[in-house]
Amino acid sequence: MDTLNNYIPIISLFIAALAVIFGPLISIHISSKQNLVTSAIAKKNIISPIRQNWINELRQILARITHSYAAYWTEEDESKKEDLHIAVRQLRAELTLYINPNEEDHQVLLGLVGEMEAAMFGSDSSGEPSEFWYAHQATVEQAQKILKTEWETVKNKI
Repeated sequence: MDTLNNYIPIISLFIAALAVIFGPLISIHISSKQNLVTSAIAKKNIISPIRQNWINELRQILARITHSYAAYWTEEDESKKEDLHIAVRQLRAELTLYINPNEEDHQVLLGLVGEMEAAMFGSDSSGEPSEFWYAHQATVEQAQKILKTEWETVKNKI
């Protein structure tokens, strides 16, 4: 029993030394994890509104494009057509600068807008109104797909 009593101070000292060494290490580890979580939350709070604004602006550009192209296609007054032609070119340039060139869906959208424009200005093979409206509908569907994907990204991943 005396031998055990002799070891109690040594064991207590050893446990205290372990606490002194590992206590701060555990605190540092927990603190770094909290910093990562806080940083991720801050990033989400900063990026989400910016990305949502980008989605809203993209939606507006796409709405103006599909409207302007359809208005041009149905317009009979040549002076109004010229104004719409200028607007259409500007909107396509805006869209080109707004999308991500590395995203396949975005490239498909630009291609569909190009098809719609080609049908609109008569450089497609058939020159039929159905070609324009097919491209118009395909553009709208592709735009909806992109907007939905981007919304899901804002909602879930960021």
